[in-house]
Amino acid sequence: MLVAPWRIGIDIGGTFSDVVAIDTNGHIEVLKSPSKPDDPTAGVMAALEGLARRLGLATKDLLNGCSMLVHGSTIATNTVLEGKGAKVGLLTTKGFRDTLEIRRGIREEPWNHRPPFPKVLVPRRWRLPVGGRLDRDGRELAALDERDVKTASAAFKAAGLDCVAVSFLHSYANGAQERRAMEILGADWDLDAIFCSHEISPYAGEYGRTSSTVLAAYVSRRVVPYLRSLEGILRQNGLFGPLLLIQSNGGISSVDEIARNPACLLLSGPAAQVGALRHVAATAGTENLISLEMGGTSCDLALMEGGRVHSTDRIDIAGYLALVPSVDIHSVSAGGGSIARLDAGGMVTLGPDGAGSMPGPVCYRRGGQNPTNTDAQLVLGRLAPGPFAGTLDLDDQAARDALQRVYGDTVGLAPEAAALGVVELMDQNLRHAVEHVSAERGFDLRNFTLVAVGGAGALHASSVGRSLGCSTVYIPRLAGVFCAFGMLNSDVRLDEVRTIRRPFNQAALEDLQHVAHELEIALRARLMAYGETGSHPVFSRHIDLNYLDQQSQLSIEWTDNNIESIIKAYEERYILLYGHAHKHSPIMTCALRVSGARQFPGVSIQKMSVAEYVPPSSSKRRIVVSREVGAADVDIYEGSELRPGARLIGPAVINDLTTTVFIGKGDKLEVDATNNFVVRLAVPAQGGKA
Repeated sequence: MLVAPWRIGIDIGGTFSDVVAIDTNGHIEVLKSPSKPDDPTAGVMAALEGLARRLGLATKDLLNGCSMLVHGSTIATNTVLEGKGAKVGLLTTKGFRDTLEIRRGIREEPWNHRPPFPKVLVPRRWRLPVGGRLDRDGRELAALDERDVKTASAAFKAAGLDCVAVSFLHSYANGAQERRAMEILGADWDLDAIFCSHEISPYAGEYGRTSSTVLAAYVSRRVVPYLRSLEGILRQNGLFGPLLLIQSNGGISSVDEIARNPACLLLSGPAAQVGALRHVAATAGTENLISLEMGGTSCDLALMEGGRVHSTDRIDIAGYLALVPSVDIHSVSAGGGSIARLDAGGMVTLGPDGAGSMPGPVCYRRGGQNPTNTDAQLVLGRLAPGPFAGTLDLDDQAARDALQRVYGDTVGLAPEAAALGVVELMDQNLRHAVEHVSAERGFDLRNFTLVAVGGAGALHASSVGRSLGCSTVYIPRLAGVFCAFGMLNSDVRLDEVRTIRRPFNQAALEDLQHVAHELEIALRARLMAYGETGSHPVFSRHIDLNYLDQQSQLSIEWTDNNIESIIKAYEERYILLYGHAHKHSPIMTCALRVSGARQFPGVSIQKMSVAEYVPPSSSKRRIVVSREVGAADVDIYEGSELRPGARLIGPAVINDLTTTVFIGKGDKLEVDATNNFVVRLAVPAQGGKA
């Protein structure tokens, strides 16, 4: 039973909604509830009602005892993916009406010209030019033509648009003309329907800044009303504590802050891995981690190096660019619900589309017809038929029939062979995803621990880690609700960015100190609005640098005023990524970033006494272990019966509260002092750190 006050984290995913509650004594309760994509508010309330029933409470009593509710949602991302955003009008500087159409010409695959770019979010008839011009330093070359702004505002109203984005040339250096345009637009529009680029994304680069501002406006009509409505419903049902949101930067923020820039929610949910990985670093005893967070729809990966999760300012959502401070999350379409097919050449394919929660995999018996990764795991025996995730009943015969229909009746592949092919293909996709966030960026995987989380991550992590040369896989007990858990171990975080283009020298560094101090004062006032229970605000500074005439830049942490140490850190990072450095080329300042954070009470680490023992298995099951081993009678363990000190050798399956763990032949699993699973892989890394 929870002891008030408690805190609640709720993560709305594509398949399941995860809820974690932690009380004043550190006791944790978790729940997984099917998501309701068509009505996310109903999905949140259904999940909370389910938790209340488990605890024997009324929903009103559950919320009444909640001191803080933190929410992560994919609603902003889904708005873009589904093309269901607002009708946006765009005001641009004359001559730059087609910036969104021209883009930057950069393609992920430079030799592949065929895939078309996604449809521009603002049709040309709603992109209206305005007279006025600034130079790159923010000096006014031509005054704003206020008549153009008024004419455009009237045209937007007549067209029935929902909101207006304003992006003038070089407004990152001086937002005065955009602010004046906003004042004029305010006669026709509510202020929360006007989005200016110098506030949303004050970066140099016309396309990125304009795209970010349009995205903020595009998602606003679904994000902000949803959050306001949810906050009101929660208040009506007894919530006295604040409703806070996980932002793309991994920190939490209020509904009012999000309303200023809804694009900050584009990675909400997955970004909560920051708080969760910080906790894992303390329990696992290493600060070099790679998370493999695999749910029903997708897999999200993040890399922690030396205790710090890497960040970025560039998010790509379905081909649309957003420049907002974000956790560097790499997402791939690889989940338990990824659909398996046979292509025209007779090859097994997987995804990128998934079955979602409705109808879901065939074995859910909710009308799904296409076999999925989950169906394959069930046929291989790694998942057991029967009750699953508290609300489902897995049908192995339905899964077998689906695989037979797709593969057996067409190319004569038996269900077990087809299932093994599907799972091996998923392992390969996950391996490439891990390499993308690590080896491709200069990191030696042998020095990292793979953290298997999400409902499906622990089914694949051992084979993926072994193939990559990792020696250890770490599986938290709350793996299946990892992001919801991370929300309760996250800080309030706010960011400010200033584009400053000049040679990087001692004079520039001194000027940057003054700007950083001003930004910290502004951030401190906003952070203190979150009440008095958190820590004092803590600030961090980063400087974006590049070599003269380069377009891309690297963000370097600024911890002291020694310019030589900053340059050294920049060159070391450059060499790590590119293998060399231009030591005699001038270095340029690109931008200054200041982040402010307030830490609220996190999740305490509770260690138990460890007494080594070999646990008895609860049963055996016929499982296809691997292509080399084949099928074997494998020990099955109940995770709830494994206490610190338990040691066992694979192959084995552990059925735990929020996930299923599968380890291969010769893998050694132990339960550590924090009651989490540590897997030492059968083929350890050679030459790396243990």
